[in-house]
Amino acid sequence: MRYIIFGAGGIGSVLGGHLFRTGCEVVLVGNAAHVEAINARGLRLVTGDEPYTLRIPACKHAQALAPFREDDVVLLCAKSQHTLKCLGQLRNAGAPRSLPICCCQNSISNEPLATRVFDAVYGAMIMVPAIFMSPGEVISPITTRNGFIDIGRYPRGTDALCETLAGALTCAGFSARAHPEVMKPKGAKCLTNLGNALEAITDGQGDENALMQAVQREAMQVWSAAGIEWEEMDAFRQRARTRYGVRKVPAGYEHLTKRGSSWQSLARGTGNIEAEQLNGDVVALGRLLGIATPYNELLWHIADQMARAHEAPGKYSADDLQHMVQEG
Repeated sequence: MRYIIFGAGGIGSVLGGHLFRTGCEVVLVGNAAHVEAINARGLRLVTGDEPYTLRIPACKHAQALAPFREDDVVLLCAKSQHTLKCLGQLRNAGAPRSLPICCCQNSISNEPLATRVFDAVYGAMIMVPAIFMSPGEVISPITTRNGFIDIGRYPRGTDALCETLAGALTCAGFSARAHPEVMKPKGAKCLTNLGNALEAITDGQGDENALMQAVQREAMQVWSAAGIEWEEMDAFRQRARTRYGVRKVPAGYEHLTKRGSSWQSLARGTGNIEAEQLNGDVVALGRLLGIATPYNELLWHIADQMARAHEAPGKYSADDLQHMVQEG
């Protein structure tokens, strides 16, 4: 089987790196600077135990994957704001509708988008720490297990490919299992990811607990009205605790280990951020249902404005945001 890691940034490079170093055939598709660094020097995968330099094949465009093979599977790892572009690139490169697409992403909106282009769509709930700040290098600050992954067909069920993917990821050091209702743990994970914009905006300034609770309450109210299900949060957290692994920060990276993907987007100055596909999706659904979502709307708009303006994390504190909501 050839594992195509499409959108190989932080998560994709960690998944692809560990799959490659344990004997799988892997090709990374990523941004130009990252691919050029990998092709010149190899992928530097820095883990909690040791660093690896991996000579993984990497390319910048989907066309380089053609002709597609019957044993190809795509692990779609791009940020959710890039999903439509990635799906279009694959289709335009000649990928058949039968090509399996596994959405290894935040948000619960990627799988339904993928079904417009491909017939074999899978969801993956990914709890894998990854730091991607420099082309050619990713940091996986963990040991014992490399992360916690559930895989299932979309919208539900499992099959032989789920078991094959879970088996390969388990051999690569992840705690991976097939899950017949994978969108439920993806929903629980998405509720935690609603705080990604908050972390990026505040950089930890102020007490974020009350804000985060309000953000999640809005999402739960909207999802309940829409019939969207999620795994009970205490049960999800307990599974994560038992399957996640142990944080172990490589020397020199201590200042980055508690900062997630949206914080990294602002810190790297990418010009875009995932808030629309997380908080913005809650807002859009709330508007359709007539449910106000002021906390998610504020996080979405401010995070997007900061990304477009190439502003660094930490522009506002949690207290600043609370006042903004109260002032309307």
